[in-house]
Amino acid sequence: MKKELIILFVVSMMILVGCKNVTVDFTYSPLEPKAGEKVSFTNTSSAGETWNWTFGDNAKSQSKNPSKVYKKPGEYVVTLMVDSAKNQTRSKVIKVYDTIPTFVCSSDSILIYHDVVFTANIYNPFNYELAYEWTLPDNCVLHAGTENSPLVIVYFTSVGENTLQLSIGQNNKTFDIQKTFKVHNTQAPAILMRRTDNTVVRQRMINGRMEQVTSASGEDAHLIELTNDTVVEFNGITFYASQMHERFGSQVKRMQLDHIKQIWYITTEAGLYAASFDGKHQKLIDAQATGALYVDKDRQRLYWATAEGLFAMPLVRSVTSSGTVSTTPDQYNTETNIDLITVNNKLQ
Repeated sequence: MKKELIILFVVSMMILVGCKNVTVDFTYSPLEPKAGEKVSFTNTSSAGETWNWTFGDNAKSQSKNPSKVYKKPGEYVVTLMVDSAKNQTRSKVIKVYDTIPTFVCSSDSILIYHDVVFTANIYNPFNYELAYEWTLPDNCVLHAGTENSPLVIVYFTSVGENTLQLSIGQNNKTFDIQKTFKVHNTQAPAILMRRTDNTVVRQRMINGRMEQVTSASGEDAHLIELTNDTVVEFNGITFYASQMHERFGSQVKRMQLDHIKQIWYITTEAGLYAASFDGKHQKLIDAQATGALYVDKDRQRLYWATAEGLFAMPLVRSVTSSGTVSTTPDQYNTETNIDLITVNNKLQ
């Protein structure tokens, strides 16, 4: 009899527990969210072990107190079900208002010296006049657009975290947006330069732009020592700068040869010239260049040093007459006293 009473008591308790009413409810904040703004949901149900949320846009969650970002304005039905019981649900209609002004980045991974587009994004159904003001960090170079345009194209000259700010004026209101982006390094070849004091520096070429000059490694120093701009080997013949006076009509200090086009690049007291292989035709490139030079066959570029720094331009296509090369060179840096130039094509 005692055993039967115990069993009856357990069964009664199970029935009572099973019949216990659970009050399902939740709140959310902010009460008037805007698209792009995080909405935090707080479960205020009286009991429960599991929770199933649906947010009206095919998104779901099983967290007790989830958060959600709606991408578009509109009305959404949010439903909470407790313990997977259909009779333990609560639904509310949440109205998502116009977008919070923001700006977006065109790339998921920003690389140093690569263009990236930042675009302002503001919901403006009544076509109010808008005013923009970008604040860029010091290492951010404005490539296209202005600081007062809705879109800017920029690139970064150093790696690490960078913060951009945008102020948008709309209908006598000002919205200040601030975002931080991480700029990543990338691999690129480097120009190596040995100074007259034998120190070696390097400058990477990234996406058609030149990085700041930095100290070179031991590998770079070894590589530049293998460079020679006074001796050229071609078709089994060795040419020495000191012996090229008769060919070019003046004393040659430095020389390089474009083996494919068979065009000489020489520096003399009168400057830097491109010359036909026989030396009969010569075109002046830079009257200020009388020192180191280098022909980059891989990139079809010519580099040379002057008292003002390092310059570069595409290799000359042909030299069939004398005169002056019309190409405007690019100045890569303001390094002075450059004694030797080469390129390290190893990406690093």
